[in-house]
Amino acid sequence: MNSIDEHEALVQKCQQRIDADLKPSRAEHTRNVAKEAIRLANKYGADPKKAEIAALLHDIARNLPMEEMNRRIRRLGLEERYINNKNLSHSKLAVEIMEQDFGIQDRELLDAVAYHTTGRRGMTLLDKIIFLADATEPGREYPGVEKLRELTEQDLDQACAYSLRRTKEFIESKGEYLDPDTAEGLEFCEEEIEKKGRTSNMNEQREKAELIAKTLYDKKGIDVAIIDISPKASFADYFVIASGGSDRQVAALVENVEDLMEPQGVFPKSVEGRKSSGWILMDYGDVVVNIMSVEMRERYNLEKVWGDCEITEIE
Repeated sequence: MNSIDEHEALVQKCQQRIDADLKPSRAEHTRNVAKEAIRLANKYGADPKKAEIAALLHDIARNLPMEEMNRRIRRLGLEERYINNKNLSHSKLAVEIMEQDFGIQDRELLDAVAYHTTGRRGMTLLDKIIFLADATEPGREYPGVEKLRELTEQDLDQACAYSLRRTKEFIESKGEYLDPDTAEGLEFCEEEIEKKGRTSNMNEQREKAELIAKTLYDKKGIDVAIIDISPKASFADYFVIASGGSDRQVAALVENVEDLMEPQGVFPKSVEGRKSSGWILMDYGDVVVNIMSVEMRERYNLEKVWGDCEITEIE
């Protein structure tokens, strides 16, 4: 697939094989999956050529006679769980056809086909696209497919997790064997969703810290800085530090922060220190604001204490 001509030649060969090996209904499904895979690849930034080839060949072994499938399973040394199980085995057998009959050696492409029914731990972007294109192409009709289509348009991990979770629940409710790749794929997608949530929260907290720091700077706070303490602390993600030239200015800076946050419905969990103490700490959860006198700032030197963390000076 190094050129447009090579890709088109491979697509044509796939189309011919689809017509020769698959039943008309399966061939129609396959072409629908290819169209959907190309669309999703363009939407989410995957290689649409790889997506098209993987989709065109994902079911290429689906209509092999069961006896022939079992023979190939044994020849390839696959586990006994694949014997007499077309749902599980056809994707693994498709990989052999891709390698031997089409000369495809691209591991990413082969794996996307190999795991398109079960998912797996470490699913790639192409894995997710083929998995979901297969499950949501326009010809699919089953309970939950519309919800899955909605999720597919929003977030691939959310969509994969939804589909894998329903599969797991359905198989377990029937007391049937659950492929371990499905359980591991679900766990992986849920971990990815959790990571995104943490990243999104970190971004929100960073924006909050930057907004507070900018306000303190605009209100003539001295040496305003943000310290990213998230790698070293569990109680907060960011310190915002600013100095006031007098107790009156320290108190004024505290009021400036309160005036900024309260209209947004954000209130500190606690405020520690007196206006005359030279250090007032405002705890906004993941963002802790330290407003200090110049003397107290020099004495406690928080920048040195947290010197191995990222420090951003507001200028």
